[in-house]
Amino acid sequence: MRAKIMLLPGSEKGEILCSLAEEILIEVSAAFNHSFSLLREKIGEASIAAYQEALTDETVEACQQCQAILLCDGECEGARDLYDALNLPLRIRSFCIPEALCGRHEAPVSLWVAPVLSIDPATLGSAVKSAFRFAQEKEIRIAHVAPTGAAKAEWDGNIQVNELSNPAISTASLSGPEAVSAIITAPNRLGLILCPPYAGSMLEAAASALCPYPFMVHEAAFNDAIGVYSPILPKEEAEAALPYACALAVANLLRTSLGLMREAACVEAAVNNVISAHPGPDGTDALSLVTLICEQIAIAGELMGKAGIR
Repeated sequence: MRAKIMLLPGSEKGEILCSLAEEILIEVSAAFNHSFSLLREKIGEASIAAYQEALTDETVEACQQCQAILLCDGECEGARDLYDALNLPLRIRSFCIPEALCGRHEAPVSLWVAPVLSIDPATLGSAVKSAFRFAQEKEIRIAHVAPTGAAKAEWDGNIQVNELSNPAISTASLSGPEAVSAIITAPNRLGLILCPPYAGSMLEAAASALCPYPFMVHEAAFNDAIGVYSPILPKEEAEAALPYACALAVANLLRTSLGLMREAACVEAAVNNVISAHPGPDGTDALSLVTLICEQIAIAGELMGKAGIR
């Protein structure tokens, strides 16, 4: 496959992440015979320093020429403007506690919180459709928190239309407090939580409290044409934790925007294998960890090549 992928740093930490992401994408390209053109533009503090604005029209135009974008600091200035410029209707934040980190034998807990970026009718319709597409790909259910007031009827109508189009996806309607309680008591039963903008921060805070390893959190915002993928890292996290969320965001990019299911699974397996040996900041630097991840990807590509699987 040939694909253009934009890397947007957003901050000094984002510059580090861009370099790590490049290493992973280059290894995936080599291991599975793809051709990725990796481009860079400015956003956030670097763009402000150069152009006095967090996001320029030139950066937006360059992004529109790509199949996918890795925004290496999803909290930077200009991120929301980028979502708006690309007509992305919702962002889906992934909270996952891998089995290697859980210290237990049950299946890992995965939870996704998806606030729509606007409840105007056009955006809402696209957002709900994207949420159902994501749930179908992941084979998960949808718990939705409807907005109050006049927007509720529009919300319910969009949910009903997509339920009819996707009968295999189980749905449940929850109030905000019910969703918070469910996150705390039964996160494995929720799947994707679809919610209005103002509920997103509350539900993400509850999910963050549940997840003891915040360096695993990443998010995606996508439509049928393009996707933006971001590692989400707490400011206090040590540099050694950086590759994990970054690699998972890359895996999400490969799967959702490029349709490379096998390659995405390979990256996720590589992350889990490295986490088994390095579950948290243990003195191992970020470059060494990403090198280990890349070695795992290379081994998988070699084994698949020998087996005739490409």
